[in-house]
Amino acid sequence: MKHFNRIIILTLLTSLLAVSCHNEIPTGSRVPVVKVYDKYLYQDDIAALVPEGTTPQDSALKVRSYIDVWVRKQLMIKKAELYLTDEQKDVERQLEDYRASLLIYKYQEKYLSETFDTTVTPKEVETYYQQHHDDFKLQRNAVKAFFVKIPIESTDIQRLRYLLDFRSEKDSIVLMDLCHDNSLTYDNFGCDWISFAEASANMPENIDETDDRIKSRRTITQADDKFMYLLKIRDFLPAGSLEPFEMAQSRVSNVVLNSKMARRLNQLEEELYENAIGNGSIEYYDDKKINKQ
Repeated sequence: MKHFNRIIILTLLTSLLAVSCHNEIPTGSRVPVVKVYDKYLYQDDIAALVPEGTTPQDSALKVRSYIDVWVRKQLMIKKAELYLTDEQKDVERQLEDYRASLLIYKYQEKYLSETFDTTVTPKEVETYYQQHHDDFKLQRNAVKAFFVKIPIESTDIQRLRYLLDFRSEKDSIVLMDLCHDNSLTYDNFGCDWISFAEASANMPENIDETDDRIKSRRTITQADDKFMYLLKIRDFLPAGSLEPFEMAQSRVSNVVLNSKMARRLNQLEEELYENAIGNGSIEYYDDKKINKQ
């Protein structure tokens, strides 16, 4: 297979060389594949492009695709060089800023992975949530709900409707047994607050969030040719209400963790600054001029 891959690649390269043979060939041991203005793509640039075990056909496609992308990129670069002003083409400062930002990011990432405890305690999460209620307002209605999908010819539909009213804990148990024994599609959201959009996602038709059946905690029923869909609203919170802690908990935990990481990085920056001042690595040359600004 390796032999065939080499043959197909060399064949392709030979054909490309034939097309561009009228161009000046650079001296040296490197073999060019294609030239765009004064830029060359060499054989060794694509030598490792094709993984082991690749079929000859796939090898050829991969090489052709790479060469085509490279050629088009060089054409765009050339056009940009001709079209842009010298000032616009001066990207050294931008590249240096990007390099600096990337180096800092990589160092901070490594520093935190080696020295920072990512543990967030339940008390920290609870405290932050209690102190920042204004940051955790529901954007959409939230509900506790139970969804079930049952064949429309089933004789258990009326019984199911009755059980969905959850008159007692026993009703909840019987309902779960009924759904399980009949292999019904169901989701018991009853213990968790979720958005109404998530709770109603499996209903065949959209339900307006201003529907009175949501606020009055009723069972919303829809049907198609084969199934009956029932969504029982067990509890309801309108948009604008304080987001229940159990809904916000994961997001609060991330906020607390990010805040702790930011404080640690600020502390690191301050430590580096103080150490540099102390050992003379920083020297301000014109204090008077700085103070005037």
